[in-house]
Amino acid sequence: MIGNMGSAVGAGAVAGGAAGRGAGGVVGRPRLFGRLGAQARVSVVSAPPGSGKTVLLRSWIGGAGVAGSAAWVPAGRGDRDPPRFWLSVLAALRQTGPGSALVRELTAAPDLDGWVITERLLADLAPLDERLWLVVDDVHELGPETLRQLELLIMRAPAGPAVRAGYPA
Repeated sequence: MIGNMGSAVGAGAVAGGAAGRGAGGVVGRPRLFGRLGAQARVSVVSAPPGSGKTVLLRSWIGGAGVAGSAAWVPAGRGDRDPPRFWLSVLAALRQTGPGSALVRELTAAPDLDGWVITERLLADLAPLDERLWLVVDDVHELGPETLRQLELLIMRAPAGPAVRAGYPA
């Protein structure tokens, strides 16, 4: 299911989005791609494990031509530590066209604080005037504090950043 903040799409609509095979044997999903490319600040792709959430998100990035503006961050069990997650986010954002010019590098240190990193990232992104995508795969692996920090980023970021997240149903 793909839901934009405030709405959700039922399983029937997801199944109806199928449209023949794409390159490499991947089923094309133009309706789902359209929902991911919408102007919503947040979209959540929710489906059972193994159903293709990661493939859908990666295919959308390639097919929508947003690869140069999309930062991919796979969340894992080790990312329950906020500074570790945010260092991954910073590194991924710096690899994008817009982020490479705006996001300052930060070195890991024992006293790093996830809230401080989030505030610094918000300051770095303040002059952003183009669309920047942050894709967090397996967002359910993040701890509660990291999720609150991600919420802060979503709520206070300039209009450009949009978050897309994969989450098991």
